[in-house]
Amino acid sequence: MNKITLAIALSSFLALSSCNSEKPEENKPLTDSATAKADVDTAAYTVDDLVRFKFDFAFGNIPSPAEVVNDMSSYKIVYNNAYLADASKAKSYKTDFSKATNLGIYNLDMAYAISNAQGSDVLKYLKTSMVEIDALDMKSAFDSFIGKRTETNIGNRDSLLKIIDEMYVKGDTYLRTNQRVETATYIFVGSWIEALHLICKTGADEKDAIQKARLNKHLWDQRFYLKNMIDLLEEFKNPDAKWLKDDLTVIYKEIEPVSEYRDFKAKNFSSFYEKLEALRTKLMQ
Repeated sequence: MNKITLAIALSSFLALSSCNSEKPEENKPLTDSATAKADVDTAAYTVDDLVRFKFDFAFGNIPSPAEVVNDMSSYKIVYNNAYLADASKAKSYKTDFSKATNLGIYNLDMAYAISNAQGSDVLKYLKTSMVEIDALDMKSAFDSFIGKRTETNIGNRDSLLKIIDEMYVKGDTYLRTNQRVETATYIFVGSWIEALHLICKTGADEKDAIQKARLNKHLWDQRFYLKNMIDLLEEFKNPDAKWLKDDLTVIYKEIEPVSEYRDFKAKNFSSFYEKLEALRTKLMQ
């Protein structure tokens, strides 16, 4: 899609969002679609120094969404929107956990669409991300920021990706200020899972041995990030954090015993891919 079409798509969304004053429904019964357990208010937790340290250590070196999609370009990943999350489910998530993890997924999909100049998909995932931002009571942190900056840089791919990065940082800062490090953690984990999902989708069909080895090394390198995420999730009382930690531990065990990336063979990839996809599906239920 060309820049003009992309500009029209994003401008249409901004016009609609600025006119939309509809408030989220209040006092809805909250049920967790994945575990059918009561929701836990993540905002109620007091964040101690250990949790904050683990958060910084876990996510301080993880690439941002813009960095991830730029890296995908170097992998020669062909854009395919069939790989992206179902945006129509955005309003179906009831818990802070599911809203936050899926916000991370949608943010990564939006960055992926921007990187490939796919205007209609950019519009879809920007709108979808704002649904989750609003549901998490974060809308006030983004409204003026997104409107002004996006309108100014509407036709510039690099500038739009930079805006995504800054949304990432702004959301992190807002959640820290409001004692919601747990929510920020789920957003980061959602983006991380979606990035690996897109890379695995490509790797599953890759025939070139050199390219396949490069993709396998990327997956093997994730053991560093994954172990830190697991340690951080150990600190949260939410039952969803428990099952997420357990599922990530299963994935970690697929790569932790492999001593170097050259030993990450087809069977390792298949098992890693299967478990990652199962977790992604579970998060989006």
